[in-house]
Amino acid sequence: MSYNAISQFNCLDCRKRGTVCLCDHLNRECRTHVGAGTLDYRPMRTEILSYAAVTQDTTQTALLVGMRFESRQPEPMKRPQVFNNPRLTKTAHGASSMKTKCLQFDPYHSSSQLAATQQPLTPPYTPDDLLSCEDHCPKSLEPAGFLESIFSLGWPGDQPNRVSQSLQAHRSIEPSQSDVNSDEPEDPEHVQGAMVGFLSLDRNVESNGLPFILQAYATWMSLFLFEPLRVVNIARNDVSRSYILGGEYRQIMNLVAITVYEHTRSSDYDSVRSPYSSMAEAILRRRLSKAGAHAGTSRDMDRRMALLAILRTCEFIAGLCDMGSLSRALSFMQYMAPVFRRACPGPLDGLVNLPTVLTSMGSSIQFYATFDVVLGVLTGRPMFFRYAVNFSPEVPESLFFIENGPGMRWKFGFPDRLLLTFARMNGLYEDFGTSVPNQLVDELKEEIERTRPIVSNMDAPALAKGRIVVQECWILAALIYLYMGLCGACSTDARVASVRTRFMRTLALVEPKRSVDSFLVFPLVILGLAADDWDERIIIRRRMLGVSECTRPGTLGNDFLRMLDNIWSKRSPVVWSDLRQVCWEVSGV
Repeated sequence: MSYNAISQFNCLDCRKRGTVCLCDHLNRECRTHVGAGTLDYRPMRTEILSYAAVTQDTTQTALLVGMRFESRQPEPMKRPQVFNNPRLTKTAHGASSMKTKCLQFDPYHSSSQLAATQQPLTPPYTPDDLLSCEDHCPKSLEPAGFLESIFSLGWPGDQPNRVSQSLQAHRSIEPSQSDVNSDEPEDPEHVQGAMVGFLSLDRNVESNGLPFILQAYATWMSLFLFEPLRVVNIARNDVSRSYILGGEYRQIMNLVAITVYEHTRSSDYDSVRSPYSSMAEAILRRRLSKAGAHAGTSRDMDRRMALLAILRTCEFIAGLCDMGSLSRALSFMQYMAPVFRRACPGPLDGLVNLPTVLTSMGSSIQFYATFDVVLGVLTGRPMFFRYAVNFSPEVPESLFFIENGPGMRWKFGFPDRLLLTFARMNGLYEDFGTSVPNQLVDELKEEIERTRPIVSNMDAPALAKGRIVVQECWILAALIYLYMGLCGACSTDARVASVRTRFMRTLALVEPKRSVDSFLVFPLVILGLAADDWDERIIIRRRMLGVSECTRPGTLGNDFLRMLDNIWSKRSPVVWSDLRQVCWEVSGV
């Protein structure tokens, strides 16, 4: 089903429809979006794909989505009385207030261990947009009728979208009840307003296809992204461009959007039984299989083909990370591995250079590499690939210490530089086991201890405090991994006990709530290995159970919780090798 951009409204059309004409008002109005800012990091764009499948009639729409959508509050439009009470919900928009907020508190007064770097809020350079090198150029104005054409509610003549007849009874995406703390705002950073605009939309109207997908992605971002506002502009433009391509790209995004809808509306959602999640995986596997059977005539052409094949896999892997099981996530990543390797920059006969991957075009390869490293830490399994952590003049180490660096802190919550340390530790564990040379251990310890949490000075105080705690917990988890994994210490070792005590004190700085605890699940798994006291284990278990995904069978969070229960049931000092054994016993991988 093709997508046709609605032409700009003129005064005659507005009069015919009986609406207030906003055309001239929209032409004259110009405001700055809350997320706008200068990019401190902007590497050279060297990877641009041409899509012959994009027809000429999408050129104007492509220009529209390449422009920055600016927050505005137009006058309400009166609609003809055709629908029976359509649900139109205005979204609170906090853009103006977010601009003026700055850190007014000292989050370190209760712990000398917490130290953070504050820098301006700017979006990271991690897009999947492979259409044009002009995509990142900021635009300050959009053409008249932009809001109406992209975010139309659909007029009586519109044809319903036949793809989702089963969802006709549901008019909008509504987040589920807040986890842990019922008083916590569902969207504290107003991601919905920044991503979509000001109205909830009916998915079943053809002209609302793109806005509904954007609304679903905004819902997912507000729930599962550590810093959603950092990527909201990039995500909106990226989704819009992929929507223009049509075909399987649009189908995948529709299925992902419906999957998000299912997850947020049902407390017993199971991704394994979801037909939409299964259909999305089937399409992606078919694309990967087709790409695996064909190779380009040159390395450059082969890489372009691989990048095209893995387009839109990042949100599926992210969905498996948040809503899928450990075994399913590893299975899909294993299937994707050969195509991922071809999509990485550099020659095929060497190691994948992780800093280069994280600074290259294509969020799909960035997400794959990041999740590969993280799962290697959390499961004790070898990574799918060995990664070189070598810096260069083009990709210096300093890039990974800035607020808008090229890593994926905005998704998982760990400092960007720490991911490179984890990759190095995983490789050493594969090579030496628990007998890593002391010199390397000392280097890693120094590397970990000079890592600092980073927050924006535009974050609200409560958000900033929570984000500092999450990043500090990741740093302490890295020290536990160093002592237990690479040095062979058990959970009763004095070094492990010291770090564990610091971890528990840091954890106590914030009350249980979803906006913090959902990003603590992974580091809490490592803390659970070091926890030797049952009171501490109860606290860890309670914090994990406060996140709804950990209570649902068939999710990573629930798998990790069952792994900890299995380890604790043995009633003996825990060693790092127990993690690999229990991963096999619980998940079969």
